[in-house]
Amino acid sequence: MHRFRQLLLIIPLLLVSCGTMRKSVVPDREEVVLSPSDQRKYEYYFLEAVRLEQQGHYDEAYEMLRHCLSLCPTAPSALFKMANYHFALNQKDQAAAALLAAVKGASDNYWYKQNLAAYYQSNQEYDKAISTIEEMQAQFPKRNGELLPALVGLYGHTEQYDKVIDALSRLELLTGKSEAISMEKMRNYLLMGNQEAAFGEVETLAAEHPDNSYYRVVLAEVYMDYGRASEAEPILQGILTEEPDNAAAKISLAEYYKQQADTASYLAMADSLMMATNVSDDFKVRLMLQLITENTDSLLVLDLFERAMPLPQQTANLGHLCAQYMISLDQPEERVRPILLRMLEIEPDHIPARSQMLAYAAQRNDIEEMIRICSEGIDYTPEELDFYYYKGIGLSYYMDRPEEALETYRQAVRQVTEESDANVVADIYAEMGNLLHAQGETAEAYSSYEASLSYRSDNYLVLNNYAYFLAEEDNNLERAEQMSRLTIEAEPHNATYLDTYAWILYKLKRYEEALTYIERAIADDPEPSDVLYEHAGDICHQLGIRHRALDYWYKALDLQRESGMVDKQLEKKTKR
Repeated sequence: MHRFRQLLLIIPLLLVSCGTMRKSVVPDREEVVLSPSDQRKYEYYFLEAVRLEQQGHYDEAYEMLRHCLSLCPTAPSALFKMANYHFALNQKDQAAAALLAAVKGASDNYWYKQNLAAYYQSNQEYDKAISTIEEMQAQFPKRNGELLPALVGLYGHTEQYDKVIDALSRLELLTGKSEAISMEKMRNYLLMGNQEAAFGEVETLAAEHPDNSYYRVVLAEVYMDYGRASEAEPILQGILTEEPDNAAAKISLAEYYKQQADTASYLAMADSLMMATNVSDDFKVRLMLQLITENTDSLLVLDLFERAMPLPQQTANLGHLCAQYMISLDQPEERVRPILLRMLEIEPDHIPARSQMLAYAAQRNDIEEMIRICSEGIDYTPEELDFYYYKGIGLSYYMDRPEEALETYRQAVRQVTEESDANVVADIYAEMGNLLHAQGETAEAYSSYEASLSYRSDNYLVLNNYAYFLAEEDNNLERAEQMSRLTIEAEPHNATYLDTYAWILYKLKRYEEALTYIERAIADDPEPSDVLYEHAGDICHQLGIRHRALDYWYKALDLQRESGMVDKQLEKKTKR
């Protein structure tokens, strides 16, 4: 394992030989003057260290640097690189000493000093970091564009607001006046308590750009934020006189009316913003959300939504909020549906919109509509497994098209990934198992049930069905009993699960136990089926309780005669 996973400082290097140094850079060490032979060795080891480091062989590179420092302990280039390794090893004191020695030995190296300042700042030694960068300013005046922003941050950390403003002013001379600099100067003036100077910054910015209404909007917002709202309105009204569609001015004016509790004007401006085509979808969503949370009259909100929805939109976000709001108000489907259709027109792959339409179709029991919605959902979002599941349900249970349902489920399982919802995957495999078993594909059906249980081991419907089918075929009855027992432990009053468990016990010739569970099933079922009574009769017959067996069988026959479907085998049992 490499000891060095990464180097914290990756900076261009200055290769400095010991023989060129004027003075010692490490206390108590004299200057080392290398012989030509040692100088060549030093250069070889150093370049080899660089090569090995680039290849990721950090251990070997580290050893090469140690060779360099054994030849010349004061070499800045080797010290600087060795500082990197000390940082990587979390040896902060050694790293700082090596970095400081490198800077002293190569006092004209900008990168070394920049890294020293960064070290001081990361170590929260802000005074030292400031001192280093101020020294660099004098030494490297052409680098002021990089150094001044660093000083702004450091002065801010140390709450030297006057120095922040001075550094920003010098930066302004280099780069020109800008909103970012002016706003930062304004903020620091406010921190100093100099409100007039703060406003003056933004006023100057707006005055210097008279043709740019954006800066006047900024000035108006500053006035609103700091207690001079009365001065904001004429500025914003003036902008809208010149530019009636200026969205930024409308937004600020709406905020002004809200601050002034002028509800009528605020709502009028909100209406204007919602009808504007140059206002972003995100802002419209935020505005409508604000109106909703402020308990604005729902009739007004719904009217705004419905008039805004036909306008050009980049996203379906506004429609999503509108649909949610309508549903929360129990609006009928005929009012929500056009919003959902508009959302799908904008974003055909919008899953929540299509899912809501699917829910409406299911409520109406419109199976053809359900299948159509799911088919479109599969086309646009093939990874969304719910659409396959409900399409398969519609095809198999309502349209009597089991082959198409099976193919739909097979398409679905090909889309399954590690991120897929395990519950949905389990349900799809369960439905596949049911269809396959009905078609006599027993082995494949059982494989599907096993797959379903691998995704959700407590899928009790699968456990019950799988166990019952095994029992009917006298196949792996011990496994069937284990699975069925899980279902009755989870739902001890579920008559269907109790019946399955009783029938498995019957198959295992555990008749006394079977009778207990079948009688529990009959007691827990408000309308026991003919199957329950027939099973009870079969169990009593095996126990030799013939009168009770006949009683149960006759009850089963009565129910079958009512339904018009009499089992001839059951009739034979009663006669026999």
